Amino acid sequence: PESVDAWRFEELLDRARAVTDPRAARARLAEALGLWRGPAFAEVADEPWAAAETARLNESRLVAAELHVAAGLRAGDPAAVVAEAERLTRDEPLREEGWRLHALALWSSGRQADALATLRRARSVLADELGLDPGPDLTALEEAILAQRTELLRESVPPPPPPPPASAPSTPARSSPTVRAPFVGRKAQLSALVTAADEAAADGTRIALVTGEAGLGKSTLLDHLAARLDRDGWLVAAGRCPEIDSAPPAWAWAEALRAVAAARSPGRFAADLAPLLTDTGPADADATAGRFRLRRAVWKWLAAVAAERPVAVVLDDLHWADAATLELLGGCLGLRAPILVVAAYRADESARLTETLAALARARPLRLALPGLDTEAVAELVRTECEADEETIAGIAERTGGNPFYVRESARLLNGEGALVALSEVPEGVRDVLRRRLARLPEGGVSVLRLAAVAGRESSVDVLVKAADTDEDGVLDALDAGVISGLLDEPGPGVVRFVHALVRDTLVADLSRLRAARMHARIASALEGTGDIAALAHHYARAGSPKAVRYCVQAAELAEARYAHDVAACLLADAVANSTGPDERVDLLGRLLRAQIRAGAVAAARETRREAVEYAESLGRDDLMIAAFTAWTEPTPWQARTYGTVDRPVVDRLGRLLKRELPPPVRSRLLTAYATELVGEDDPTVLEAAREALGLAADPRLRAAALEILVDVRGDPALCRELVRIGVEHDLPVYRVSGLLSHAALAAGANDPATMRRMITDALDLARAYRMPEATAVAEITLATLALIEGRLADAERLYLKADEGMRRAGSVHATGFLALARMTIRLNDGTLGAHLDEVRALHAELGPMTCDLLALALHANGLDAEAREVRASSGPIRPDFFFTFLTTLRAMAAVALDDREAAEEVYAALLPHRDGPPAGAASLAVALRPVAHTLGELAVLLGRHREAAAHFAEAAAVAERWNAPHWAGEARSRTTA
Repeated sequence: PESVDAWRFEELLDRARAVTDPRAARARLAEALGLWRGPAFAEVADEPWAAAETARLNESRLVAAELHVAAGLRAGDPAAVVAEAERLTRDEPLREEGWRLHALALWSSGRQADALATLRRARSVLADELGLDPGPDLTALEEAILAQRTELLRESVPPPPPPPPASAPSTPARSSPTVRAPFVGRKAQLSALVTAADEAAADGTRIALVTGEAGLGKSTLLDHLAARLDRDGWLVAAGRCPEIDSAPPAWAWAEALRAVAAARSPGRFAADLAPLLTDTGPADADATAGRFRLRRAVWKWLAAVAAERPVAVVLDDLHWADAATLELLGGCLGLRAPILVVAAYRADESARLTETLAALARARPLRLALPGLDTEAVAELVRTECEADEETIAGIAERTGGNPFYVRESARLLNGEGALVALSEVPEGVRDVLRRRLARLPEGGVSVLRLAAVAGRESSVDVLVKAADTDEDGVLDALDAGVISGLLDEPGPGVVRFVHALVRDTLVADLSRLRAARMHARIASALEGTGDIAALAHHYARAGSPKAVRYCVQAAELAEARYAHDVAACLLADAVANSTGPDERVDLLGRLLRAQIRAGAVAAARETRREAVEYAESLGRDDLMIAAFTAWTEPTPWQARTYGTVDRPVVDRLGRLLKRELPPPVRSRLLTAYATELVGEDDPTVLEAAREALGLAADPRLRAAALEILVDVRGDPALCRELVRIGVEHDLPVYRVSGLLSHAALAAGANDPATMRRMITDALDLARAYRMPEATAVAEITLATLALIEGRLADAERLYLKADEGMRRAGSVHATGFLALARMTIRLNDGTLGAHLDEVRALHAELGPMTCDLLALALHANGLDAEAREVRASSGPIRPDFFFTFLTTLRAMAAVALDDREAAEEVYAALLPHRDGPPAGAASLAVALRPVAHTLGELAVLLGRHREAAAHFAEAAAVAERWNAPHWAGEARSRTTA
């Protein structure tokens, strides 16, 4: 039977149907199809007896071809079978299975639109040729794609199995190849390569070709394969083809073979291998003979080495290979030895490889075309470089198409410059790669691509034709070139899209500002009448046109309707930049600062207000100054100024404006602005201003703004509930959140942790739903404080860190120094503050007198009492605000530590009114120390008041139990019985 191809073919087909491993099935089917050398029974085709047998064999051949594609899909490599499946539809257009497999391959490769187009062509062909509608399988597939029912896709193209566990090395321990880059999203490809290695070890030489565009992770995959094979006992010979022309010829082979020579002497092959193993090998008189001997020596030596230990030859960047490298590679054909040959190259730069690849194809190599990483893998890769939220990761995934190199470069930019830069600029390393591809296109075509890049990631062809400075044919020719070169694709009729946002950004990055502005103007003009407000706003703003103002304001309104306040702020900043008259400018600045506050960028909002106020003052226009102050209509979860500071010029301007005759709503707003600047300063005019503002307020917003001040001054939970009620009834979520946060602070002060937690949970849910960054951070910080109180210090530090990152991203005025203060509070709670003296010194340098007592405690823990006393001497009075018990407790602890009885008397009197209060600082919702009563107990002991001390410690234990702080409760009880 082995001598009859037809019998051998049918045997292989039957065996392929019997195996469950799709790779094994695909290999047998490939071997079976390879037996066909033309039509069946061609020599006797006219004989009557041959007709039936020919038809049967041809049918079997078509079934084998379809099964071969299906096995490729099941093996998890859909992109590699797209072309093969398409051939089925061309060769046998009336067989529905070919159309189904082609559509499945496209869909599972992420080409949903192309899959639907394939099914539409199938419907048309069947209708035209047979007058029939598609069968149930094609109909079900089309419905599944349209409905995004991916379970059908998973059934046909299941995820690949995990790689098998590595076996123990059979040789002594040795250093493994270094794996430099993070390895994510490539386990299936690594598994396929390891399987090929197993086949090579068992059956003889196997070749694997890994393809993908620049940055897709070919080199990383090869590095991990080398490490895996090295652990499994293989001798890995790796070489890389250099890009530079000045490198020695066959450099990749020189690298690889010198690695082999380090493990096994070339022996009798040394003379022939000298050109590769030394830098001064002898020249052969006959170049042809020398090349032959060299190639033969290379593979005979490798085969001899492999007889004792399997060998993997790994060649990277084969697209840069010179002729000598490629010639040596061809020597592996026909070799029977346990050798795996893996070569990686860029398919789009492989013109010089055509002949070599055609030769290697005879060996039926394993072909792995690397796809982009999915979103999960992108997230993992980004987080190896820096922390990032899901929205930022989704943006990076969209921009990079999952290209690991581009993802990593973007993550590095994110880590260094922040999300705004990382999602708007291209890392230099990526630009160099893409410029190389663009340089191959005609300059006229590149100009049109630059116009398309200025238009955006996706562009209407009609708009480009209108905006271009060439005729329609010139635009279409350029777009065709972009599609053919793989820089563009066509997601729909009349639309082109850059395959990566980074391609588009590279084109834009090389434009001068003048040329880019002119292009934006042409595109904006072409977009008039389309109703695309966002695009019109963007392009007119980049063109520097006054028309930008109207469109930017409209686009900002749309953004705010979707709670995208950060987007609105950017649009309004563009509107300000293109505004003309003073009235328009101040109005736009007011809109901008409101958007900034809603986005949580309070520091930016204060700067915008300062700009508006100073601009109005420069014009001598009090009306515009009033407009600037009254534009601030949103509350902030924390004070809108740096802790402990007062902006006196602002207070003075507001005081002067309040002397004017003003309409009640305007006066109410100015009064709340005045009170907000002074709240927490123990200034009696704050309460007066808030009461007057409330009396003048008819509008719910004005009333809520005044109530917020009164809550801070009077601390009445009923006012918090009123604030929340106004927020609910009038759909003012910012005041709902503000009321909940204020209620949480009052509950904490009232020793009611259950209500505090309930209020914070509700506030956090609202803040996240409405995208309020600073309010979210405040709520998260409160949860961190609760964790700290409960002794879950690791959780507390993690939550503080997360909240701090949110504050920094939002540009909060409170981001400076807060995380360090929170961390040092944790260190004080766990008794390790002394080990962090340098950090406390840095914090003191940043925050000043409020941290004097903390620094004194750190100094005392290091035996530096003299310096600690000097530091305490420079501390000033403690502000009577939400940090009072926290900072006063620090002062008391320092007094006890340094045995300062005079200071202890003073601090004891200051804390005594708070003796039955919560853990010190809990009402700040920011940081906390043990209950105030505990500190009073220690002060009483120092002052010799032991009966009072016992009562204080007993109260401290009760408070600690109420706050679920058993560590504090136990410590207090131990002091009670001492």
